[in-house]
Amino acid sequence: MKKVILIATVGLLSLGTGFWGNPSPALAADAKILNFGLVKATTGPAAVWGIPNSRSISMGASKINDQGGFKVKGQIYKWNPIVYDHKYVPAEAVKAVNKAIYADKVSFLSIMGGSTTLACIPLMKENKILSVNDAGGGKAVTNPDNPLVFRYNPSIEGAYARILPYLMKQEAIKTMAVLNPDDETGRSGLDAVKPIAQVNNLTIITTEFYERGTKEFTPMLTRVISKNPDLIDTSYTDPTSCALINKQARELGYKGIILLLWGPNPKDVITIGGPHAEKAWMGVSGPLEPQTPDQKDFYNRFLKNWPASEWDSNYWTHSEQIPCVTKAIVETQSFDPFVLAKHLETMTWDSPLGSMKVGGTKLFGIKRQMIFPSTYYRVEGGKPVFKMTLTQVPDFLE
Repeated sequence: MKKVILIATVGLLSLGTGFWGNPSPALAADAKILNFGLVKATTGPAAVWGIPNSRSISMGASKINDQGGFKVKGQIYKWNPIVYDHKYVPAEAVKAVNKAIYADKVSFLSIMGGSTTLACIPLMKENKILSVNDAGGGKAVTNPDNPLVFRYNPSIEGAYARILPYLMKQEAIKTMAVLNPDDETGRSGLDAVKPIAQVNNLTIITTEFYERGTKEFTPMLTRVISKNPDLIDTSYTDPTSCALINKQARELGYKGIILLLWGPNPKDVITIGGPHAEKAWMGVSGPLEPQTPDQKDFYNRFLKNWPASEWDSNYWTHSEQIPCVTKAIVETQSFDPFVLAKHLETMTWDSPLGSMKVGGTKLFGIKRQMIFPSTYYRVEGGKPVFKMTLTQVPDFLE
């Protein structure tokens, strides 16, 4: 069997047999192996995203392999996901992508983060690599000049278009503050909310940017609270930081609405915030517990590799990254990245969250944005309480 090289953070990732570590017996001798590079933050504050994303994508590869792989022009292929830790640092991401392309000969990439993806685009362009990323970055990342760059995550523009009108009606908000990390991802978060707020006559009265890795947000929050916004929105803030922001804002006496929009871990929000977590609104990837047969199947596959205590809703989003690329390969019988990119524009496929497709032409000038529902919970009585899943697709995402 062909030797498999895996790069991972063993202690932190709680590796499961057959995903990372020893080569899986599913990688049969008669199959050719395709390396799929997963460039994520598996250490640092954004690891709360990066670890579930890496595992979830690897579970998608395992599903394909366990079914016998897939066939192109008579040859069987199977996937080998390789995980690289970029720590959410653009320079580290470039280093990892260099290794992935030139040393590990990956066929495809998935990069986490807008600023990190943007830093790697020149390298991916040079090598004609199709990437399916969990990233923000707005139009700097997603545009017709980057035809091989897909975003396999909810659109923050779509999330704002759904939740802000709802909160304006239900919570009587008229003004908001927008907080973001000081990088390309964060700046794109502010760019995303501005037109949505304007259309809905919601006034952004203050904006703030902070350095990733910040633990003490009190000086920034003191400035924000002095403006008396009805809503504090944490935008593209990572899960740990948004939980800290929520806690510290309440400690400073803020009584308004706090929206943790971008994939917080509800368990961390409640653990870190304690009583200060109460009434926090949280935008999550899907239900906190499986509801449908497909979701239960995915959750049971998760439990075969990791304990239930490590589960969170971030696992739903990325489970079909590799299966959707596989579907495009099989249907076109091609590995040509431009052929696959064109075909992905036309595809639909199933996921634990329902049917998936690509959109975004009106917003980005090209169909490269996966379309997801938006699910929201609110902390009530110390527990996350389901409020709604908003499925209507904003017109500009079609």
